[in-house]
Amino acid sequence: MSEDPLAFLIAVVANTVTFVQVVPQVVRLVRLKRIEGTTPAWAAIGMVVNVGWTAWVIAEEVWEAMPAVLAAVISFGLVLYLLWRNGADVRIAVIAGIAVGVACVGLQLVAGWTWLGTVLAFANGLYLGPSVWAAWRSYAPVGVAPLTWVLTAWEGILWGYFGVLVAAIPIMFYGGTAFLLAAGILLRLWITRHRIRTELRPPD
Repeated sequence: MSEDPLAFLIAVVANTVTFVQVVPQVVRLVRLKRIEGTTPAWAAIGMVVNVGWTAWVIAEEVWEAMPAVLAAVISFGLVLYLLWRNGADVRIAVIAGIAVGVACVGLQLVAGWTWLGTVLAFANGLYLGPSVWAAWRSYAPVGVAPLTWVLTAWEGILWGYFGVLVAAIPIMFYGGTAFLLAAGILLRLWITRHRIRTELRPPD
């Protein structure tokens, strides 16, 4: 547990954001049952990466982050299930997730926890990157929940600041990349906002 009261407060807020971060996406998938602009790779690889973060948090005893990573594992698993139920082909995403998991185990055994944490920080690109690609490829990404990505951007800011306060470089990288990639998706949603509204308009 961090002895810095500000760091502890930031961690509490960041954990709270992470707990609700994926909820808007879950609600959108349940309510609209549309997946345009989404990708199963985000959910599958995100779940595996957060399993890796769980192991890193335990090894490094950064207990403030434990609720967040556990919530992320469960949330990404639920999103993957909903994408599959709504017609997405999740096979390649699941295979990619398994491959990432095997690579993480191998890296930890060879290089240790510090290197694993650093690589996991950059692994944001592995699961957030496909989401950016899917959103930008979609003419009208109606399946993407904007609030999830607003919360992801805030999560990045909060965890990045927490990483600075506790001098945890992997968490700093995690926060920075999360913010930048979430901003890329929000930019696409803003550009296509009129198309999304048209797609969601009830028929006359």
